[in-house]
Formats: sequence, C-alpha cells, structure tokens
Amino acid sequence: MKKLLQEPLLHFLLIGAVLFGAYAWWNRGAQSDAGGRQVRISENDVMWLKETWIKQWQREPNREELRGLVTEFLKEELLAREAREMGLDQNDVFVRRRLAQKVEFMVQDTSRLAVPSEEDLRRFYAAHPERFGEPARVSFTHVYFSRENRKDPAADAKSALARLLDPKSPGLHAQPSELGDRLLLDSEFREMEQQAVAGQFGAKFAGAVFALPPGAWHGPIESGYGLHLVRVSAQTPARPREFAQVRAQVLERWQDQRQREDNEKYFASLLKKYDVEVDASVKPLVGVLGETEAGR
Repeated sequence: MKKLLQEPLLHFLLIGAVLFGAYAWWNRGAQSDAGGRQVRISENDVMWLKETWIKQWQREPNREELRGLVTEFLKEELLAREAREMGLDQNDVFVRRRLAQKVEFMVQDTSRLAVPSEEDLRRFYAAHPERFGEPARVSFTHVYFSRENRKDPAADAKSALARLLDPKSPGLHAQPSELGDRLLLDSEFREMEQQAVAGQFGAKFAGAVFALPPGAWHGPIESGYGLHLVRVSAQTPARPREFAQVRAQVLERWQDQRQREDNEKYFASLLKKYDVEVDASVKPLVGVLGETEAGR
C-alpha cells in the first residue's frame, strides 16, 4: 500500500481528480434550463457554508445567521455570473493570479498525500547531513571603529590591534572597548551560529569570524557598520545529530522537496498539454519555459 501511495502516476491521477472536482464545483451552475441562466444552491453548498462558519467561530450558525450566509452566497454567485457574462474576468491580473494560486494549492495538497517510508527518510537524511546537523557556534568579542566618526578608521583599527597584541600593555586587554567607538550592538557574543552573526553584521563578516583561530585579536574586519577587531574566545564545530533526534525535521524537509518536485512535474505536463508560443525577442526572458522550448 505504501509503495502504491508513492507512485508518481497515482499522484497525477489524484491531481486530475481534484482539478476535475474543482472545475465541476466552480461550474456547478453551468448546467441550465432554457436560456442557460439557472443558479442552483444545493444542500452541499449550505453544508460548506456551515463548516466554514464553524471553523471561524467555533460554533454552528443559528437560523438567522445561516439565512444571512445563504443570502450572501447567492448574491455573490449572481454577481460573479454577471461579471463573467460581461467579460469582466478577462485580462484581469488579479483573477488570473487567484486562479493560478488555487490550482497551485491543490497540487501542493495532493503532494502532501505521499507517505514516505522509514527507508526513504533515512536515505534523505544521509544525503543531506548539513541540513540536520548541529551547526558550528562561536563566542567572540569585537571592538568597533566607525567610518563616520573617524578620518581613517582602518589606520586607527590597526594601531589599536598593535596595542592589544603588545604583551607590555596588559591593562588594555582588560578594557579593549575603550579603544573603539560605541555601537548599539553588544561587544561580546556567546554561542552564536553563523546565520545569527550574519543577521547582525552581514554574511561576509560572519564568514571571516568563523574562520578565525581562537585566542588572539584579529582584524580589521569589515561589516555593514564599519571596521572591527575581533577575538574569538571559543569555537564549537558543527556535528551531526542522530536520525531519531531530527526525524520530524527530516519528514518536513522531505515533504517540502517532494512538493517542489511535484510542482515542477505538473508544470512540465502543462507545457506539453498547451501549445505555448512566445516571440523570439521574449523567449530569453521566459526562464524554464525558454529552456524547454530550446530543448525541443
């Protein structure tokens, strides 16, 4: 049964069934009597209105509330029919995006029906160890030199670095912040992940700090704020975590990847279904569509 649920063909059949059902629901009033203008409200419509109300208000609607829901539903249906008859849905960017979004949601929901086996999850875990490991961490102190407050912050930073490294100046090691400028951020950080450091100072600064050996002062290192002298006091290298510790995370990432793959397959099937034509000058701008057309 699990193997059957994992078959891509089954997923496409389910997507087709969902789309057919959605199309039937969308056009449920299209079957009409003379003149093609019949609008029918069924018990299923009323049930859907009640369920939507219950989800929002955590209770069933009373008779007057239900009457109001049905009246608004009928009014909306009539206005929507009139808008389509007047052609107001044509060349409307908001309508097009909303329809595309609804199909995208249905494909995503169908993709979530896939149930991975334990072996699938373990293979995914083994193939992407960097996603599930314990990240490297670093503790460091920095001294900041402002570009705005100094004529030559680089020269000042280098001069301060020489003093901090001078073994004859032990007093300066106790209060290194006195050599630099004030910054709203802390001067000392403990057990920081690289992504967190990048969020504070920028990716380039974070990469440089994580490459420093612990113990001594280094710099100047540039950030979005200015220049910094940095001393790493402790480092914890990245290390793997056991599968059992991260199984829920592995499942979530597996589903995300499966969803992306199913989206790409569905889009590829649409490219085959429809005869897509673009001007030669436009083709380089179409991205994956241009690549597909070029490969034919």
